[in-house]
Amino acid sequence: MKPKQKIAKQLEIDVRELCQPSGRRVGEEGHQVAEQWVEKRLKEIGCIPYRENSFSLPYEVDETRFKNFAGVIAGRDRSLPPVLIGAHYDSVIDAPCADDNGASVAISLAVGLAIAEQGGLERDLIVAIFDAEEPPFFQSEAMGSIRFYEDQIDERGIHFAVISDLVGHDVSFPSHLTRRIPAANLITAPFAPLTFMTGAESHSDLPALLNELKSPKGIKLIATLNDYVGDMSDHGIFRKNNVPYVFLSCGRWEHYHQPTDTPDRLNYNKMAAITEYFIDVCRAVSAAAFAEGLSSGDSVEFEKQTWKKAFGLMRKPLAKILGVSDFDSRANIDRAVAKLVSLGL
Repeated sequence: MKPKQKIAKQLEIDVRELCQPSGRRVGEEGHQVAEQWVEKRLKEIGCIPYRENSFSLPYEVDETRFKNFAGVIAGRDRSLPPVLIGAHYDSVIDAPCADDNGASVAISLAVGLAIAEQGGLERDLIVAIFDAEEPPFFQSEAMGSIRFYEDQIDERGIHFAVISDLVGHDVSFPSHLTRRIPAANLITAPFAPLTFMTGAESHSDLPALLNELKSPKGIKLIATLNDYVGDMSDHGIFRKNNVPYVFLSCGRWEHYHQPTDTPDRLNYNKMAAITEYFIDVCRAVSAAAFAEGLSSGDSVEFEKQTWKKAFGLMRKPLAKILGVSDFDSRANIDRAVAKLVSLGL
């Protein structure tokens, strides 16, 4: 079995085990089952506890109990600020919620396993599985990533954060916009492997570093500004504290926050490609010494390159659909992304 196929198979196993019909809503029995599963998997992939002798990091807000989890793949120099890869494990409803966010939990675990098997990074890798990202806790004091950053990280801080959410599905294009376009299926097919990135602008050293990494077959990365969509997931607390980061998402789709968000609808080969990309990102940023005091940068040239590479010869027809001549300037990217967001992505 090829490495990517092996990754895809394990990703599907993890998603199906975690994403049960009862869901993982805070306070419900399914949430407790998920807690036990996350702790078991962190141990199985070779992690050691991040703090003291347990992977679990419990906290309480307004008499409600929550639990983050954090394991470590030990690096060669454990005194350095670690790299973090993370995702939230709670669900918004009592349903599988496989894309939101079982897919990202599985990917984070897969990255940790791969790094462990490769002998670790230059510094520690934290595999963080956060609680309470979904409403009614989103962006509140109870949100797991906020509590982790403000209360639970150790004195080393965080060197770099890799976060994902909604990365298990193919991106589709609304049919009402293409039904009158000849060969519309051919034109819009490149949308399926799209994966959107924000955070390249989070440090001036980052665009050049990311530009050196190749996108694995199975995904087409498009870099955009976080300002376009806001802090829609757990990367927000890292951005606000000037921690360099990348955040990946395939956007919303028709099954978002619906009982139909089930494991059988996910594209595990696409998820395996994202896993491979995250492994490369973690290795690159672990070896990088980001200059202090440069908390943001101009990423427009990197963004333009990602649009060009993602769409190739179909770039101009797709640009036309999105109401611009090309993806060759900040103004045109602004308008194209605004159109995508208006379509519900």
